[in-house]
Parts: sequence; C-alpha cells; structure tokens
Amino acid sequence: MSAAAGAAAAGAATGPGGIFRRILRNAGVILGGKAATALINLGSTAIAIRALGIEGMGVLVLVHAFAQAASTLVKFQSWQAVVRYGVESLEPGRRAEFHALLRFTAGLDAAGALAACAICAGAAFLLGPAFGVPAGVAPLAALYATATVFMVMATPNGLLRLFDRFDLIARSDALGAAARLAGVALAALLGGGLPAFLGAWYASAAIGGLALVVAALAELRKRGLLPREESAPRRRRVRAAEAHPGIWGFVWSTNLMTTLSLGSGHVATLCVGSLLGPGQAALFVLARQVGEAALKPSRFLTPALYPELARLAAAGDQAGLRAVLRRGFAYSAAGAVAVLAALALLGGPLLRLVGGEAAAPAWGVMLLLACAASINFAGFALEPLLVSVRRHGKALRIRGVATLAHVPAALVGLRFFGLEGAGIAAVFSASLQFAWQAWAARRWLRARAGLMSRGTEVRHGG
Repeated sequence: MSAAAGAAAAGAATGPGGIFRRILRNAGVILGGKAATALINLGSTAIAIRALGIEGMGVLVLVHAFAQAASTLVKFQSWQAVVRYGVESLEPGRRAEFHALLRFTAGLDAAGALAACAICAGAAFLLGPAFGVPAGVAPLAALYATATVFMVMATPNGLLRLFDRFDLIARSDALGAAARLAGVALAALLGGGLPAFLGAWYASAAIGGLALVVAALAELRKRGLLPREESAPRRRRVRAAEAHPGIWGFVWSTNLMTTLSLGSGHVATLCVGSLLGPGQAALFVLARQVGEAALKPSRFLTPALYPELARLAAAGDQAGLRAVLRRGFAYSAAGAVAVLAALALLGGPLLRLVGGEAAAPAWGVMLLLACAASINFAGFALEPLLVSVRRHGKALRIRGVATLAHVPAALVGLRFFGLEGAGIAAVFSASLQFAWQAWAARRWLRARAGLMSRGTEVRHGG
C-alpha cells in the first residue's frame, strides 16, 4: 500500500466523529487567531475613523481595496497545491519532487506579486478618481501597490498547513494586526494624516507576510527539508509538471475559484465608492467587518476540511462523506442562526461603538451582509467536497456564475436601494451559489451510490 493510500485509509478509519473533531481543532486554532485579529483590526478602524473622519477613512479603505483586489485577481492559491501534492512528496525517496513543488509554487507567488503591483499601480492612476479616490492620492496609492507583494505569498501558508502548524499561521496574522494597531495609534497620536495611516496599513501587510515566511523556513529546517548542495555532479532538476501530473489544471481552477470568492467583496467596495462616494464605502467596509466577523469560521473551516474530504474520497467512503457533510451543515446552520439573532440585537450598538453615531446608518446593510455570510457558512463544506472528488470544474462554474450575478446585482441594488442594495445583492449571490452547490454535491453522491450498488450486485451475481 502506498503512503497516500495508507493515509487515506487511516483517515477514513477514524470515523466521521474523529475526523470532524480534528477539523474543528485545526479550524479552532485558526479561528482563535482570526478572532483576535478581527478585534485588533476593529480597534484600528475605530482610531482611524476618529482621526480621519468618515471621508478620510473612505479614501483609506478604497486604496487598500485596490491593493486587495489586485492581489486577489492574480494570486495563485499555491497553498492548496502544496497541501494537495505535498503529502505525497514527503517520503524520503521523493524529496526531489517535493522541492520541485516548492519551486513551482514559489514561482507562482513571485509572478503574482509582480503582476499585482503593476495592476494596482495602474488602476490607482487610471481608475482611482472613478471609484472615489482623489487624484492627489493616486501617487500614494501607486506606492501602496507594492504591499501586494506580501499579500500574494501563499506557499509559506501551505507549508504550515501541510505540517499541521495552524498555530503559526494564527500568530502571524495576529502579529500583522498588532503592527497595524500600533502604527495607527502612533499616527493618531502624532497627528499624522492619510499617508501615516497608509504606512500603518502597509507595515501590517509586510510584517504579517514576512512572519509567515520565517515560520515556514524554520519548519523546513527543523524537518530537514531544506534543499542541500550536493558535492556530486548536479542531476537534472525535476519539473513540477512531470512529478505532479495535472498540477497546472489544479492551480488554475483553485485560483479562479478563490479569486471569485474573495474578489467579489473588494469589487463591491469599489462599486459603493463609485456610485455613493468614499463615505458610504467606509460605512460598507465597517458593516462588512461587523456583519461577517462572527461568521468567518467557514473560511477557516475550509482549509482544515479539504484534506479530510480528500482522504475520505480516496478511500471511497461514501457514508463518511455524507456524515461529515450532515454534521457540518447542522453545526454551521445552528451557529449562523444564533449569530444573526445576536447581531440583530447588538449590531447597532457595536457599530456606534466602533464608528460613532456616523456609523449608525450601516445597520441595515450589516444585517444583510451577515445573512449572506450565514448562507455561505451553512454550505461551507460543499465546494471543498466538489474539489476533493475532482469536480473542480463544476465548482468553478458555480462560483463564476454566482460572482458574475453579484456584480450587476450590486450595481442595480445600489442604484435603487442605496447602501442596502449591496447587501441585497450579496444575499442573492450567496443563495444562488448554495442552491447550485448543494444540487451538484447531491447528484454526485447519488451517482456514486448507484455505481457502488451496481458493483455489489455484479459481485454477488458472479
């Protein structure tokens, strides 16, 4: 039995209960760090709003949204390739394949960084005024574009997930958030304007990204996985495409899915700035921070869930897949309802606590964004299932249609309903995606059950 098959069998043998406990444990580590990060970032937002005002804060978040949108657009989700193909390459006899994988994903990160810088800088000069960024801020926005270098580094993240060091990922995120809070507090204390606050945001991205790199290198060194210079003549370097067939198709599909997933939020911010102005864009970002913060575990459960579903699929454990999906849906749906109820009661006071009375009008869109996030939370296991069973093409089509529907729906909603229109569009897009993913997952499970049933009948008949 190969190591990969053995891992699949071992994972399946633990049963759905053990698998889900492991998923929750790893996700809980990430969530703890993200919860701390979210609270720290809310503190940074509160200081920035009071120091810059709603309009100034709006310009700040729009500049940051340009960088995030550019990095999301070109960023390859190389961490997924590291996890997917790295497990098979960790055996001592396959180190050359492992190093080929790392060269491949690091190259993707470097190419993404260069492209993101160019796109962000160009968009800031050419499109910034159309989205509410004053022309005088364009040079600062172009300089801020270099922060995308630290936003696209996914290989270190993948290595830490591969080695089950979710704690180091959480610490890196929290370190970046703490740097932002310290920088914002210093900028406010010294009376710094927009450039000072952009500097704090930039430092946060740089420190968080570099911390991930240092942690990943330390883990490679500790496990003896750093490439060593051999005294013998150099062998021909193994190419990733040779060592890992299908890797190009995998990274393109996963990159496009995540780009569509994360990019829609940044594009929505830019749409609000374009149609309603920087002040409303600031309210939208604040509403999203509060409305989605408590429902973000779905984003952190997914990286922990994906390898478990892949092991179950490799072992052909249909019952295990169904059980994990049922448990995931039951827990996430119950959690989403509880969070929505809490936000309906406490969201208004929380908004005023963070942004003052000027933030009160964001309550309606906050609740709508929370509803959309709760729908995504309830279906968090569906897309990883489709990817794990090699239906990433179907998953990509579903994600693409839902995102393409979101952008025009947001533009129409903003035009007719104001800020709440962006929330209505988010609910529509999330509902469409959930329904289609659930249908596709159910269809695949039924088809597999039918094949297994016919196989059993043939064996018994023989």
